[in-house]
Amino acid sequence: MADSLSRTLAHFVDNLQFEHLPAEVPDKIKTSLLHALLGAFLGAETEHAKSSIELVKLEESRVDGASILVDGAKATRCGAAFANSKMMHATNQSDSYRMLIHPGPCIIPAALATAQIERRAGRELITALAAGYEVEARIAGDFIPSTQARGFRSSPVYGTLGAAVATAKLLRLNVDQLVTTMALACTFTGGTTEGPRSGGREMLFHEPNATRNGIMAALLAREHVRGSETALEGAAGFYNAFTGNNRGDLSYVFDGPDHVSLDSVVSDLGERWELLHVTPKLYPTAGYNCPVIELMTEIRATHNLPISEIEKITVDMNWLETTYPSPAFPNPERSANAPAVGSTHYFTAYTCVHGNYPPLRQRIDPGDGANDDDAAVMGLMKKVEVVGHQNRQAFAPRITVSLEGGTEYMGEYRGNELEWNLSTELRRVRPLFDDMPWPREKLESVAQIVTGLEIEQRMDHLIAQCVKIDIL
Repeated sequence: MADSLSRTLAHFVDNLQFEHLPAEVPDKIKTSLLHALLGAFLGAETEHAKSSIELVKLEESRVDGASILVDGAKATRCGAAFANSKMMHATNQSDSYRMLIHPGPCIIPAALATAQIERRAGRELITALAAGYEVEARIAGDFIPSTQARGFRSSPVYGTLGAAVATAKLLRLNVDQLVTTMALACTFTGGTTEGPRSGGREMLFHEPNATRNGIMAALLAREHVRGSETALEGAAGFYNAFTGNNRGDLSYVFDGPDHVSLDSVVSDLGERWELLHVTPKLYPTAGYNCPVIELMTEIRATHNLPISEIEKITVDMNWLETTYPSPAFPNPERSANAPAVGSTHYFTAYTCVHGNYPPLRQRIDPGDGANDDDAAVMGLMKKVEVVGHQNRQAFAPRITVSLEGGTEYMGEYRGNELEWNLSTELRRVRPLFDDMPWPREKLESVAQIVTGLEIEQRMDHLIAQCVKIDIL
C-alpha cells in the first residue's frame, strides 16, 4: 500500500539535507529571507504592526525567548513570530506563490524564532525554510483558486502548513512526528475571504495567526500525539474541507484543466522545486499589480509616450486576477472592474504618467480613498481597460498603449519575469536603502549575512542587525 501524502512529504522533509540542495534552492531561500527582513523594517512603521508588538510584549514577554525584530524585546516563540509576521506582511510587500499565497510571512518568522531558540546554524535554517516553502507550495499548487472559491483565504490556510513543517524540521522531529505536525496543522488552519470581499481588515492578522498555529502544531507533535495518517487526502480531510472534495476536482483554475491528480502533490520531490516560482513583491500592492507596474515601467522606458495623446490603455490579465478575492465571492467595489484608486487601472496609469511606481510609497488598497490629487493620473486611469482571460497565465500581463492617430505600443510577460534570485533582489533593493527607516550600515550587514548564511553558526549576528539594540 502506498504511503499517504503526509507520510511521503514527511520522508522528504526528514531526509532533506543542506548538502543535497541544488544551488538555486538556497539562493532562492536567501532571496525570500532578505526580502522578508526588509519588509519587516518597513512594516514596523505601520500602526497595526506597532500595536501587535505592544500586545505581544504585554501578553507574552519572556526574557529567554525569541527576539521581536526592530523592537528588540524578547517574547515567547509564538509571540515573537506573530509580531514578526505582522511586520513582514504589513505593507503588502511579502513574497507570493501563484498570486494568492504568501509563504514568507508565515514560514520565515516561525523558522527564525525557532532557529534562535534552538540555537540552530545557518545551514539548518536554510534547509528548514526550503522544506516549509516546498511542502506548502506542493500542497497548495493548482488547488489555490478552489480554496478561495470555498470562502477561505488561501494564504493562511496553506501558510499554517508551511510554518509547521519549517518549525518541525528545526525541532528535528522524526517522520511520525512530522506526519502528526501536518495533521495538526490541517486542523489548526483557517481564514476567510469575507474581509477582502466586503472591506474588512481582519486579513491583516491572517498570516500572523497562521504562523502561530503552525508553530503550535510542530510543538505539540513532540508530545507523541497520533495524527491522522490521511489528514490531507482523507474523506473528511484537508482537501475535502478546503477545496470541496478529495478527488482533485477543481471549481476554478488559473488556466488549464479543471482536474488534478493528488499524486502531483508529491511527484518528483527533490527534483522539481516549486519554491523556485516564488515571487518577491517589490511594490506595496496586490501581487497581480506588480507585473503590471514592471511591464508599464519597461514600456515607458522604451518609448517616449506623449501622455496627452493616449487614447486607451488595455491590460490583458489572467481572469482570476481581475476577480479578487474569488469569482465566487467578488468584492462589490471591484465587480464592475471599474477604475478606482488602488485598482489595477490606477497603478497602470500612475506608472505610465510617472515612468515608475515608488516601492517605498505608502500602501494603497482599493477603497482607501476616492481621489488622488494627481490630475494626470486620475484622468489617464479612466482610459485604462482591464480584461480578464481564462487562458492567460497569472503574472503574465499584456499591455497595449493606443495613441490618437492609431499608433500602438505593446509589451507582454510570460509569467516568470519576477521570479528573481538573490543577485536580482540585491540589485533592486539596494538603491532603496538610503530612504528606508533603518540604518544603511545595518541594511548592508543584513544583506551580507543573508548572502553567506550557510557559514553562520547561530542566528544572533543576523538578528542583532534587525533590532535597535545589540543583543549579543
